[in-house]
Amino acid sequence: VVGMLALSPTMETGILAEWYLSEGQAFSAGEAVAKIETDKASIDFEAQDDGYIAKILTEAGTGADIAVGTPIMVTVEEEDDVAAFKDFALEESAAPAPVAPAPEPAPAVVEAAAPTPPAPAPAPVAAPEPVAEAVPPPPMEDMIAAVAPVLSTGWGDFAKINSPIVKTLSKQQAEYIEKYGTTGQVPL
Repeated sequence: VVGMLALSPTMETGILAEWYLSEGQAFSAGEAVAKIETDKASIDFEAQDDGYIAKILTEAGTGADIAVGTPIMVTVEEEDDVAAFKDFALEESAAPAPVAPAPEPAPAVVEAAAPTPPAPAPAPVAAPEPVAEAVPPPPMEDMIAAVAPVLSTGWGDFAKINSPIVKTLSKQQAEYIEKYGTTGQVPL
């Protein structure tokens, strides 16, 4: 007995739109047996193994939602076994019942051992506070001299940053222009 498979991770029900095979026909692994419509797409139900359809339990095209796990067909491995399921009817008790969540076990009560008294805390030791010497800010001339290699104060479009990458790119661009001529780009 083959139940409705979940053809996607979120599938809970599906509509059996069409059977591609009829009772007694053979199928091979990977062959499409039926078309099932989910809430997102129509997907072919492919056989996992070789076999024969002995009995179709759910008719196609009714438009009824079929829950995942509900039996839809009976398959057999040998053609001789098909006749044994000609009058097969599914018992109502064989249909999957909704699965109730398993009750959670009650948490085990662990008896607490007698608490051990905490170890005495060490006596605090007063640490001398560090004395910060007041350092005057450096003269403005020293700060300008420190920033000058990185920042040019010339006025172009904006002040240029003289970073190593700009120097490298500018050098490579100059070499290219010498070798091939103009690039059509404004030099860096």
